Parts: sequence; structure tokens; C-alpha cells
Amino acid sequence: MKIWHHYRMYVAGALILCAVALWGTGLDSPAGAGEPVTAVRDQLGRWVTLPQPLERIATLHHFGGRIVFALGQEDKLVQQGLYGRDAAAMAAVDPVFAALPSPTEGNDLSVEELVVLGAQLVFVYASFERSAIDALERVGISVIALKGETMQESFEAVRLVGEVLDCQEQAESYIEDCRDLLDLVQARVADIPPERRPRVLFSGPKSVYTAATGEMLQNEILELAGGRNVAEHLKGFWCDVSPEQVALWNPDVIFLGSSWNRYQKGEVFDNSQFGMVKAVREGEVHAFPSNIGWWDFPAPHCVLGVVWSAKTLYPERFRDVKLTAIADGFYTRHLGHSFSALGGRLEQE
Repeated sequence: MKIWHHYRMYVAGALILCAVALWGTGLDSPAGAGEPVTAVRDQLGRWVTLPQPLERIATLHHFGGRIVFALGQEDKLVQQGLYGRDAAAMAAVDPVFAALPSPTEGNDLSVEELVVLGAQLVFVYASFERSAIDALERVGISVIALKGETMQESFEAVRLVGEVLDCQEQAESYIEDCRDLLDLVQARVADIPPERRPRVLFSGPKSVYTAATGEMLQNEILELAGGRNVAEHLKGFWCDVSPEQVALWNPDVIFLGSSWNRYQKGEVFDNSQFGMVKAVREGEVHAFPSNIGWWDFPAPHCVLGVVWSAKTLYPERFRDVKLTAIADGFYTRHLGHSFSALGGRLEQE
């Protein structure tokens, strides 16, 4: 039974009893001053009871997994917790990680599998289906929903995970590292007036005709990097747009988001419908650079995407900034291995 599709089916009685035994007890309100935290409010506003002691967790989205690793709590994971290229890169250097259960392509671990693994609590993204959350909770697995469509939300998610896993100091250290990189960028772009900031189309992941809207994290990445999103007035997520609309926007720069290799820059340059677009005429089409993981999707690691975006938009202002070196240090502190050691490389430095 996959939790995305068949959540109404019930787990066998023996497995349910196993999950309940692992779940433990807790209060449905915050602990008092000086007392252990037994319940928290997640980013959907739900009060969630925390199993005591909390020793076995899972993450059903890369956002939570990245944070768990960044806070040094990966030893509590009953599954890999990282996804896609992040997981492949980690598995190549860490045999313990490689031996952990992982979801198959396009699917996730089932309720039954999570029960058998002894998961007491799972972190999900806020868009996770509520019915799937209910299915997990029915078998005694606590669920914490996180979200990060703004940097502020991401930092709140980090603090929430830090509270749940009792590692608040690590959470604040991680946030401080992220803020240091954002401050580096702001110190160099803050004086650029709005009218001189390049207009950017942020495309992906399905195709160049899907645009990041003003309600998405990608919009804030552009703003922090000193750019302007041509689709900032649009609502929703990855809005489909027409070639005519792109031509009307006539962006100065096109960013291609992490696209799982569904399309490449050549599909933009070779597209006759883009022939008169300024970004194409001037060669200002750039793909997000990390080959081993997303720097433009929700997770505080996207601060590396902010640095890359600013360096790409204003190369003269960031000539001395060595992004590989920055990524190596950040990954070492918050993923346990340097970017380079994990096989990371950038298209351009």
C-alpha cells in the first residue's frame, strides 16, 4: 500500500500494535519551562505529540532530510532521508547510508514499511496530502509538516526540527551559516537600484515554459540575488506560460532550475520561438549548477543558490567569490562531506 494512493487500507493488526508500542506517550500541549518538549505546533498549525524517547524518524521529502543532516541528527533516520542525486552522492561515499532503505523512483515508503522500520515520527512537506498524514497517524506515527517557500519559513522549519530533535544549538548554528552567506550577497547588491536590476525568467522543472511565480521560493532567491522576477505577479506554483508571453517579457536573463535532465540550455538556444528574446540573443541563459543536488528548491541549502545567482547576475561584483570553496565548507559542516568529496562540480566558477 503506497501512502500516496491507497491510504484507506488498514495495516495488519500486529504491525499496528508494534507502532503503538513504539509511539510512547506525550502531552497535547507545550511543556513547561525547564521540562522536556512533549508536543509542538508544526507549520500547518497542528499540535503534534512527540514520542518519548524519540529515537527513530523518517523524512518523506528532501526538505526535512536536508535539515536533519544539517543538524547532525541523521543517526536517528530509519531510511536514507535524502533523495535523488543527493542520495546517490551520499551512498557513493557512505556505506552505512547506502545500506539504509530508500524509496523507489517516483514512490515513497509505504505505511507498512515505516511501521516495520519502527519509525516513531516522520517529517513531511506542507503540501503532503492530509489523508496520507491521517493514515500515518492512525497507526501511531507522529507527523510534523514543514514548509519553506520563503527563507523565513525555512529558518522556522530548522528551529522546529531542532526543537523536536532536541538540538536547538545546532539549529541556530545552521541558520547563522545561512545568514552569513545571505549577508555576503546583500553587502554587494544592496546599492543596486531596482531599475538597474536584471529581469529574470526562472524556468523549470518541467520545461522552459514553466515559470516560477511570486509565491515561490525561487522568487525570493532572485530578489536576494539582486534580480527581478518577470513572473512575480503570477500566483501558484510553476505557472505554465506561452512562447508569446516569454517574448513579451523579453527577460534579460533566463535561469533554468534543477530539471532532472528533462531539458537543457540547447533547447532554449535552438528554439526559434526564443530567437528575439534578449537573454537568448546575448547568451544569458544559465542552468543551476550543482550536479548532485538542488540549490533552488525549498531547503536552507538554497542559500548557495542565492550566491550562485548573484555571482551569475553580477560577475564583476563577485569575481573573488569562489563558489566551490564556499560549497565545500557548507557541505562539510552540514552534510558531513565536502561538495567536492561527494562528486560535486559546478558548470562554471
